Parts: sequence; C-alpha cells; structure tokens
Amino acid sequence: MDDFPANANICLWCNNPAIGSHGGCYHHDEDFAELRKDRASTAAKSKGNAELRKLKAEVKAVIDEVKAGKRDRNEATAIFQGYRVMRDLVELERRVKETDELAKDLAEIKEML
Repeated sequence: MDDFPANANICLWCNNPAIGSHGGCYHHDEDFAELRKDRASTAAKSKGNAELRKLKAEVKAVIDEVKAGKRDRNEATAIFQGYRVMRDLVELERRVKETDELAKDLAEIKEML
C-alpha cells in the first residue's frame, strides 16, 4: 500500500488503488474486463510456446547426450518417436481449440444476424 498516495481511492474489493470508474482496481473494475480478457487470452496462447521451448531443450539435450556417447542411439530414437507423438497431439489440440473458437464465433455471428 506504500506504492500509492495515502489520499488515493482504495478498491472496494481489495487494498489496491481504485482506478476504474466503478470503484475498483484493474483486477476488479468492470472498466478493465475486456482488457483482462484479452490479456488472459494472450497468456493462454503463450503457454504453448513455453511448452515447445521446453521440448526443444529436451531434444537438444538428448542429441548432445548421443553425441557425447552418454546415451544409446536406440534409446534416443525411441525418445524422439515419443516426441513425435507429443507433437502430433499438440497439433491436434491446437486444431480442436481453433475449431471450437471458430464454432463459437460463428454462433455469435448467427445470433447477431
């Protein structure tokens, strides 16, 4: 609470500064609902990127282990086959999500018409 002036308005739901027209902070005021939704959507999409970065690092580690003679090539081959299955599942999940989003958008458009 030391980060804002003592005379600042306080959110009706928490101790953060009230910056919205409805007496709430960024997290609670209706004025920021759409912005919160957009940012949450962006955050959800970036989660997959983090997963891919992790998988890439694991693949590189296996390659390095094989090159250094610390891992058997047959074992590495089996690991990479597993990664291919994971890749296919990630792609399927992406397509299902995209299809669901398109269906939702289409339903909203039909409702508007």
